[in-house]
Amino acid sequence: VAVVSYCVQSHRYNIVENFGCSGSPWMDVYAILGLHGSPVLLGAISFVYGAIAIYNFIAQRRRFQVVLQQNSSLNTSRFVRLIGVAGVNIVISLLFAIRETVLTSHSVYPTVSWDYIHYDFDLVFTYDSSFLLGDPQAWIELNLSRWLPCVASFIYFAFFGMHEDMLSYYTYVWARLSQALLRTKERIFGQPL
Repeated sequence: VAVVSYCVQSHRYNIVENFGCSGSPWMDVYAILGLHGSPVLLGAISFVYGAIAIYNFIAQRRRFQVVLQQNSSLNTSRFVRLIGVAGVNIVISLLFAIRETVLTSHSVYPTVSWDYIHYDFDLVFTYDSSFLLGDPQAWIELNLSRWLPCVASFIYFAFFGMHEDMLSYYTYVWARLSQALLRTKERIFGQPL
């Protein structure tokens, strides 16, 4: 994807005030297929595998209980979390990949030569944030590209960082840190707290 993004990059990048850098692809057929095709393809593959996993889990729940009891590293709660991540992945990854592809495919440029696309390649366009007031779709796109990775991180943490094993580990780490801090304060101030 990095090679394809360089091949269809019309200039270095854009800078949008209060948002930062953004890419500058020349949206021709190759850019649509190369940049947006792989997320749609991977989202479709994960959709199929996730749907199969959820279907098999629901259809053969009793057999899963026996398998999960035999495997000590995988218990029911971990497996249900994995199924939950598969369900969330189905909804988020495929839908947003298709949405992004449809929105960008409305303005497809003609495919031209390498020299034409990369002419004056070191150019950097700067935009103030006032242009976003007139284009709410651009504002939504910039915010989605900024916040979707954060939302995905919180979802992943909610599934795997908030179960019983991790909560007990957090308690253990907190106890160790507080003991170390108290010992440090005793050494600095010379008296027990």
